[in-house]
Amino acid sequence: MDESMLEELRVAAEARAAFYRTLASLYFKELDQQGIDRLAAAGLAAVDGDDPLMNEGYADMAAYLARRDGGTRQELASDFAGAILGAGSYEERRATPYESVFTSESGLLMQEARDDVYRLLCEAHLAVDEGLRTPEDHLSFEFEYMAVQAERLAEALAQGDVGRAARVLDEQRAFHAAHLLNWIDAYCDCLDGCARTRFYRGVSKVTRGFVHADEALMAEAAAVLGVGEDGPTEDAVRFDARVEGVGAVADGVCGGRAAAVC
Repeated sequence: MDESMLEELRVAAEARAAFYRTLASLYFKELDQQGIDRLAAAGLAAVDGDDPLMNEGYADMAAYLARRDGGTRQELASDFAGAILGAGSYEERRATPYESVFTSESGLLMQEARDDVYRLLCEAHLAVDEGLRTPEDHLSFEFEYMAVQAERLAEALAQGDVGRAARVLDEQRAFHAAHLLNWIDAYCDCLDGCARTRFYRGVSKVTRGFVHADEALMAEAAAVLGVGEDGPTEDAVRFDARVEGVGAVADGVCGGRAAAVC
């Protein structure tokens, strides 16, 4: 297989990993001042990637941060608490980021989705910090799984191990289909409806856009590697346009890892 194509896949995988970890941090906890300042300096307004919805989300985030003042951190923390943590809400549905809440008939925590994600994390030798006392189907942990698998894909590609890369990518695509695509639209619809700041409505757009765009990115990678039904392709696949905008903000937030390798 062409080494330049493997290198292109590796770079794309690293960009995807960094961006998934950025998304994980945005849903894991409220932004601190350092995170706000770094995002404000990331040039979000200038990002012009391949996905219109993501570009719109970047523009919303940038417009909000351009008007930041001494009360911005508190306003964002309040919006995070009300919209994502569901603090102070007992009747209206909030965008609590748990797959079980959006996929189970009861709309409750700790349902079938949590059990399946827990199993898959174990199979991937990952574990959520027990001290967090947070169900494994939290959106941050699912994004962290995707980040780790993308890093493993990049590592396999760097070593020229196409077989391992194909296996890791196959596992990642299966998780993405079963535990992100199945609820991300319903979740982002909910966040759009209850977020009070333009910033978090922008985050919702970026999240939705990227999760769907990554389906296409992984399908293209699978075609190159000859995974599953995609089969090999003779056409050169260019990932530059698709990952532009992903790498641009991947280091925009300080969040730390949401899940730790066992």
